[in-house]
Formats: sequence, structure tokens, C-alpha cells
Amino acid sequence: MTELSRPGKGERLRAWLRATRLVRKALATPIDPLLQQPPSARIVLGLGLLVASYLLGWPAIALLGVIAAWLRRPAWLLGGPVLYGISWVVFGVGLVLIGSKSLRTGRAFGWLLLRRFAERFLRP
Repeated sequence: MTELSRPGKGERLRAWLRATRLVRKALATPIDPLLQQPPSARIVLGLGLLVASYLLGWPAIALLGVIAAWLRRPAWLLGGPVLYGISWVVFGVGLVLIGSKSLRTGRAFGWLLLRRFAERFLRP
């Protein structure tokens, strides 16, 4: 066998991934019609609140710590736990707005992402 005819490591990995049950199922699963329509305003607001909760969590606490050190006001550090609690409340409200429909949508979106990856990068 010559060097040119032997499959490379990348091709063997792609062939192995194509043969896995997960990739075969993703390629065989039709795209959910739920993903072919734009999300409702409630879903968008819920996702926005989830993102806001992550920004209110540790990044805001770190920024509050920097500001408290810069202004030499250690009492401001007491706002950290308050911000952290607020971030959890915002996260919960976001989850309530998204609702149980998000599980189905998330699963369908995961299958779609895997399908697109397989179609683009795992072609024979």
C-alpha cells in the first residue's frame, strides 16, 4: 500500500464517527418543525433572563469587589450575596418563562447541531 492510498488519521476518525449510533441517528432524524419557525417572544425573554442571570452572578460580584476596593468602601462587599441571590431569582423567572417546552426544543436543537456537524465535517 502506498503512502497516498492509506487513509490518514483524520479520515479514520471521521469514518469512526460516521459509524457511531449517535451520528447515524442524528442523520436519520428529521428536523423538528418547531425549529423551522421563529421563537415566541416569551422564549426570547426567558433566554434573555437566563443570560442576564449569568451576568448578575459572578461577573457582577467581581466588579462590585473591584469597585469596593477602588473606592475603599468594604461595606459594599455586602452587596455580593444580594446580587448572587437576585441572579438566582432572575434565573428562575427565565426558566418559568421558557417552560417545559424548552426540553423538547433543546433536544431537537441538539439533534440539529449534531446533524449539521456530521453533514459538514464527516462527509465521506
